[in-house]
Amino acid sequence: MNMKKSSKFFAAALAAVLAFSVTGCAGADSSGEASSAAPSAAAPETSAESTAPVTEGDAPSGTLTFLSWQNETVMQPLLDGFKEKYPDVSVDLIYAPPVQDYVEKFQIMYSTGDLPDVFVTAAENKGEVLDNDIAMDISYLPAFEKMSDKNKETYTKDGKIYAFAPDAWIAGIFYNKKILEDNGIAVPTNREEYLASMATLKANGIQPWAFCSTNLYDPIQGYVATETINKNGSYDSQVNNGELTYADGWSEPVSLWAADYLEPGYINQDALGLTGDQVNEMFAFEECAYMIGATWSVATLDELNPDLEYGMLPWFGTEDGVAWMTGATGVGWSINAKAKNMPAAKAFLEYLSSDESLKIFQEQTGGLLAVDGIDFPIHPTIEEGYPYLLEGKFYLPAVEWKYSDALGNEMLIGTQEILTGNITPEQLVENMDKKRTELDAEQ
Repeated sequence: MNMKKSSKFFAAALAAVLAFSVTGCAGADSSGEASSAAPSAAAPETSAESTAPVTEGDAPSGTLTFLSWQNETVMQPLLDGFKEKYPDVSVDLIYAPPVQDYVEKFQIMYSTGDLPDVFVTAAENKGEVLDNDIAMDISYLPAFEKMSDKNKETYTKDGKIYAFAPDAWIAGIFYNKKILEDNGIAVPTNREEYLASMATLKANGIQPWAFCSTNLYDPIQGYVATETINKNGSYDSQVNNGELTYADGWSEPVSLWAADYLEPGYINQDALGLTGDQVNEMFAFEECAYMIGATWSVATLDELNPDLEYGMLPWFGTEDGVAWMTGATGVGWSINAKAKNMPAAKAFLEYLSSDESLKIFQEQTGGLLAVDGIDFPIHPTIEEGYPYLLEGKFYLPAVEWKYSDALGNEMLIGTQEILTGNITPEQLVENMDKKRTELDAEQ
């Protein structure tokens, strides 16, 4: 991909699926998985014609209804571009802000039979959309050939893709280039070098890390990605259906977290008294070498210290060459399987997935496109982590958890209680499985 470096990056709330993770310090929206309250719909009959792209012979016209996650200000340039291409189609944009308002609006419109021709599928309504055959298979769209596998897989069921999600966000380890250089430390390329860098910094009287009370378990998520998900991409679904437990995939990551961060004192009770703003200031004014940073963090840091030189690292695994980012796919556009104006709906998705439209969408949202071949501005710090996004090497448990709110809270409070000595790291994992079992029994 061709990428232009830019000192300006658009702070984006791309995926409101984060539940108690990096957003606790970064200030982005957080939410859990919404329950699916709408009744089941009969599976629509799908013909070759209904899943085929719009052809030159088709002449879309009339009114297209569109339930949007983004407001009219964001979407208007795209609507204008679509209107120029299809002047006989008028788009009726219905905006519902994320996350709860959108999900409620979606469920009401679906249950009453008024779901628009095109709508947004997100983590919070994904299960409902896929399980009830609400959306049409759009695997035929050419843009999927250039999209990262992770983005395609997010809204895929039984080999068919039901939403076009063009972007994603990532989070990882921000490092201060000057501090590392002044202490004779090369930028780490694996876990061994990374751990050694922290030991050197501590020995030299430099604070290696700054955490706040709500992102203590981000390194655990990193180790779950490198030690569990990297070996078994189906792990979360196997936990959700009862085949595996959290002890199977989280025990080792939690132990590594305790050994690598707690025992050396890089994470300590000081974090319980720090806010996200304070952590940002500590890093910006070079009071620590590392912090958790995300795509939306750079705008704040650059404003605090325009001269700050910093980069981005992934979470390194115990095996050389294995590294992942925290992150999640953004929301996707779907076609209602029972769309009242199917020709216009298919034309709209074809336009939204075009290079022309995606470039406009990126300019409007500042998102990180997961579609190769499109030139767009990217902050030089985030550029260091961007290849992991394109490779699909990013992971967020909250997106996969069956009970995001409850389990996220378990991790949030549990990691804090470990620091205060109320529970052990082993008990944290036990409590996760206990909570999941309790919630399963209530279903």
